Amino acid sequence: FLLAGAIAAFIALFLARILARGMTQPLRDMAQAARRMARGDYRAGVAVRSRDEVGQLAQAFNRMAGEMETLERLRRDLVANVSHELKTPISALRAHLENLLDGVEDPNPELIQVMLQQSERLSRLIDQLLDLSRLESGDVPMEIEPVPLAPLVDRVLREVEVAWPERASALEVRNQVPADLPPMQADRERIHQVLFNLLDNAVRFTPPGGVVTVRAMSENGSCEVLVEDTGPGIPKEHIPFVFERFYRADPARSRGEGGTGLGLAIARSVVEAHGGKIWAESADGRGARFRFVISEAAAVKGWASSSEAVGPKEKHA
Repeated sequence: FLLAGAIAAFIALFLARILARGMTQPLRDMAQAARRMARGDYRAGVAVRSRDEVGQLAQAFNRMAGEMETLERLRRDLVANVSHELKTPISALRAHLENLLDGVEDPNPELIQVMLQQSERLSRLIDQLLDLSRLESGDVPMEIEPVPLAPLVDRVLREVEVAWPERASALEVRNQVPADLPPMQADRERIHQVLFNLLDNAVRFTPPGGVVTVRAMSENGSCEVLVEDTGPGIPKEHIPFVFERFYRADPARSRGEGGTGLGLAIARSVVEAHGGKIWAESADGRGARFRFVISEAAAVKGWASSSEAVGPKEKHA
């Protein structure tokens, strides 16, 4: 009996060790993958061997690793894009200043105008980056009020005509927002920013003789705004990425015309801060459509939460 008991105990311990090792192997794999992630290798993943709690933990770990790899890639891309966008105007300014210092160029009005344009481009890029950062972090409280869309669109169209006088004069820009449309419950300046960015994008990419149209409709407590053009459209593979920071479907054309690749990203952040959604539609060669929808209830709720986060003095200011 003692011998049989000893043999049974040995076999039980041996089987328990094997079972325990098999059960804890995913945990050891995750620990090893976590150490690799700590060194910056976010491609680490673990094998999912079961559907129990440990298997679910392994699946969650793999999703987290994938999201961290995506975030790290976006961070590197952002640093590279910002560095490139800042380097271009700085390099231009430096070249002109060196030419002035060496006497190669004279300080004539044309040269000063070029340098001023480069400094304005640099300032505009920095302002947009700061604005986008504040919007994404939720540090910008919304001042929700009734906003009549028709006069606001007229105002934005006049500003776009000033920004692009030659292009705007060669296009037909239509404001088809009904005058009796119920006011949108939103932050006036932020919606102005969204409309300007969408119309600026449409005017820049619509060829002479084309048409840019703004429409809006109100239904079931929501307001939908449409900006469409008769330009070349957006290739299907680019549509999911047009609202990403610094993304360009046509990089050379955008840079040549002064785009920073931040306008649509800011528009998305503003709409989402109102609790709405924005998306793009296009068919190659038949123009592009940008739509955004803001629900009155969602906008008011978003405003309330933003206002509660601001102190009494900041509210007053």
